[in-house]
Amino acid sequence: MKKSITLFILSLFVLASCAPKYEVEVQTERDKKNKQFKEGNGSPIPYDDRKTFEGLNYYPIDSSYYAVAMLTLQQDPKVVKLKTSQGKDRNFKVYAKADFKLKGKPLSLDIYKAIEDGDGFSILFTDQTSGETTYEVGRYVDVEVNGLRAILDFNRAYNPYCIYDKKYDCPIPPEGSHLNIEVKAGEKIYKK
Repeated sequence: MKKSITLFILSLFVLASCAPKYEVEVQTERDKKNKQFKEGNGSPIPYDDRKTFEGLNYYPIDSSYYAVAMLTLQQDPKVVKLKTSQGKDRNFKVYAKADFKLKGKPLSLDIYKAIEDGDGFSILFTDQTSGETTYEVGRYVDVEVNGLRAILDFNRAYNPYCIYDKKYDCPIPPEGSHLNIEVKAGEKIYKK
């Protein structure tokens, strides 16, 4: 336990000492995404809306929404069916439970691995901003897993594609994935 706390404090110190570089990195990713959404092939923004697309709406970058989570791995990862925005079921494996803190509050979320598409890890969540300043259905965060730890960077929280165009079929965060806190980080509600 003592080692875990020391690693957590060390990771926060490293992040704080690299804050300007971190902010530039996140902002560069946001700018690249805006350009890809406006001009790129495979953009989820409907073609007619791209002419007036001025970029996604984000919270300011805040390093206090960067968390190092301790993982409890699933010994035999169970398959769960998550409902999608079109009322279908999509299969995911529950890879691990992530325990972390945001704004000093202890929280936990399941980390999922999609079975049908992709090989990365992600969390799907709602929070107290959902339906207010963020998409009511919820948001996603891609997770960087390293052994029994994972990086949860909520500054990189993003909306599922179904917010931009209803033709997309997006998994909906399950009931147990609600954070009882305002996560004022990442993407806000998309406005045309």
